[in-house]
Amino acid sequence: MIDNSFLSFLFSSIADGGWSGFFVNLALIPALLIGLNFSDKIKNANKELIDANPTSISNPIIFKILGFLFFIFVAINFFSSVSELFRNFLYMELYYIEQWFSLIISILIQIFLTIVGFAIANLYFQPEKVNITVDKSSTVAEDLIALLTFGLKVPLALTTMLSQTIILYGVYLLFFALISLYTQGIFAPVLDAVSILMLGAFAPLLFYLLFLFLFPIFNLYLAILHIPKIGKDN
Repeated sequence: MIDNSFLSFLFSSIADGGWSGFFVNLALIPALLIGLNFSDKIKNANKELIDANPTSISNPIIFKILGFLFFIFVAINFFSSVSELFRNFLYMELYYIEQWFSLIISILIQIFLTIVGFAIANLYFQPEKVNITVDKSSTVAEDLIALLTFGLKVPLALTTMLSQTIILYGVYLLFFALISLYTQGIFAPVLDAVSILMLGAFAPLLFYLLFLFLFPIFNLYLAILHIPKIGKDN
């Protein structure tokens, strides 16, 4: 977890300027670059984690139904969000370039989030991409575990896209935060922006750890469910 008091100290130095602000800027940029480089290595480990942990389902129709519903939800959310932005645009008096830029970026973010949503919906229609196979002998309990583990595997499968989405949002916040910092001396928004950037950089690691801690619980249930089948396959 990011220590906001530490970030407050860093950005108060930037706001005050001088040598302290200069050295903080020098330290912050390589720290973020190191985080991004570390993130790329974890992305490959996430793919390997999916390949090493298969689950099965007796009938993939449930994924297709959920995928269709999720697709409809994403589409409705996109059109409602964009229509709301345009309604606000009609009633706003956009005198400053920052307001126009904010409106355009908001629309682009909605488009990008919708693309991510459609990518998640696509995995519902192709569960084999997250190593969920069809096995007619799977029980109802095993099907339920497959559905639950699907939610853990999706962030791993879309690690790059999700990480870049969070980073893009952090850059968007940072742009306006820096304007506030250097025009009004307000550095609190910068804390939020950098926190989002750090979250995006280390999101692959967080997805990895989440899977690492939760998937063994489902594996335990799978092992228990397979006890009655021992010896019957021979």
